[in-house]
Amino acid sequence: MKGKLLVVITVALLIVLVFAVVAQAAVPQSTIDAILEDAKDGTIDENWTAAEVKAALAYVQNNPLEQQYSAVQGVLEDYLASLQAPGEQGGELAFTGGEVFLILAAGVALIGGGALLRRSQA
Repeated sequence: MKGKLLVVITVALLIVLVFAVVAQAAVPQSTIDAILEDAKDGTIDENWTAAEVKAALAYVQNNPLEQQYSAVQGVLEDYLASLQAPGEQGGELAFTGGEVFLILAAGVALIGGGALLRRSQA
């Protein structure tokens, strides 16, 4: 019985992580390219969602050429900061940008797994 519960918790954690990755990959490359083109003049003129701008920012942070030869990263960060009210993080941990739900789910899964392992040894 305990082994089955451990397997169910592990599978649930994997499903949560898979859906989190899919949700972040939902922005097509053409949208990211359009956001970068919009931000090249130093301002963002169109109305982009926060998720789209975050995806563009992640693309810039993972692309050394964009970081080195353009100031787009600062423009995107400023735009994201303007979307949030002062003192509001929007479901992210301060300074890390980690998703609160995913971190809590991973923590609960680890605590539950540890409790199950401890009980199975006793």
